Amino acid sequence: MRRTIYIGCSFGYKTLCSLIVLRVLAVEFGEAGFGYLAQYMAFLAIIFGLSLGGATNFLIKNLSVSHGFEKFQNEISVVFSYSFIFFCVMALVLICLKKQLEEFVFFSEISWWVIVYILILFYISNIYGCLMAATLAQGKVRKFALSSVGGSTIFTLAVIVLVWAGYADKIYLILPLSYVLPIVFLYKSYEGKIKLNLVVLFSGRRARDIFSYSLIVYVGLVSLPLVSIFVRENYQSLFGPVSLSNWQVAVKFSDTLQQFFGMLCAAVLLPYLSRNIHNFNILTWGIRLGGLVALYIPLATIVLVFSSTVIFLLFGGGYETSKEYLQYYLLGDLFRMCALFCSYTLISVDRFGRVLIFECLQGVIYVALYTYLPVSGEIAKVGFAYSLTYVICFCFMLAFVFSYFKRRSN
Repeated sequence: MRRTIYIGCSFGYKTLCSLIVLRVLAVEFGEAGFGYLAQYMAFLAIIFGLSLGGATNFLIKNLSVSHGFEKFQNEISVVFSYSFIFFCVMALVLICLKKQLEEFVFFSEISWWVIVYILILFYISNIYGCLMAATLAQGKVRKFALSSVGGSTIFTLAVIVLVWAGYADKIYLILPLSYVLPIVFLYKSYEGKIKLNLVVLFSGRRARDIFSYSLIVYVGLVSLPLVSIFVRENYQSLFGPVSLSNWQVAVKFSDTLQQFFGMLCAAVLLPYLSRNIHNFNILTWGIRLGGLVALYIPLATIVLVFSSTVIFLLFGGGYETSKEYLQYYLLGDLFRMCALFCSYTLISVDRFGRVLIFECLQGVIYVALYTYLPVSGEIAKVGFAYSLTYVICFCFMLAFVFSYFKRRSN
């Protein structure tokens, strides 16, 4: 419970900082410009979501059951080596796709130094990923929470100062820092060395095991976030930049909620399940999931009832229509949260194939519903598509969990 409180408090503070940043940017860039900036923010979420080559939770899981300092250090070095190879591949991809990035993400020509800058920060995020995994695996949730608070504080102040000083056009350089600033507070959290160990990586099945897990992350980031970028392009062409910005307010609110739940799963649920999976009880598991739902529903109801006030306080005037999108996203997030709970349960028992199906389904179902659902109006078009996507995904994931543990008990 204490760990959950630490995570909850730190993320509550981080959420507050994120909302302050969003309000500052929404007011500065206006109803039309904010939608374009959100596209860049979505791109950063995809890039830095691939920190450690997508193997962050895999490392947390393995470190949670590692005994002995040498084995602990080897696990970190192997995953860091994998992330270095992934970093080299990503550098080539970003260099080759520079023109596409200018067209769909930056909406203007950019210097090569911007690409280099993002790659440098991505490399730093790999080191941060190792430190974060080591901290959480050792149960130092308080230290991790404090690092999150410190990083969020510095980032928020940097954005405010930048806009106040009249350099809002440089915001593209500041936004990536939000993913690496916590490293300032974790650099002494791990006494071992983080080093390349390609020999061990390619011995046995280590590289394949890491790739098997990371494939879930790759597909997940392509399936929904990357697909959503192109959906936003279509949506903007149909309904204009103002409608796009109103929709993106609901999307950013939803993303913040999912970041919290993802952090809670990685910091608390995954280590707990990995250590206690042999004593798994489906009834206890169901009670925990039910408790999560019981906590979410009143909070979502409060947000929905006071949605007009919440949106005005967070984003200012001009975004009133966002509350109509928000009701669909709050419903969809309930089922998305439950589906992720099932997903992390299956990850703890190495059922990567089932989790991979979930990640594939998100994008496929969302695009299919967005394209073919017989509803009219810009709000219902994306709202129903999002909500129904996660109702369907949760049904699949719940069936996977029950089928696996039923066979295991026989």
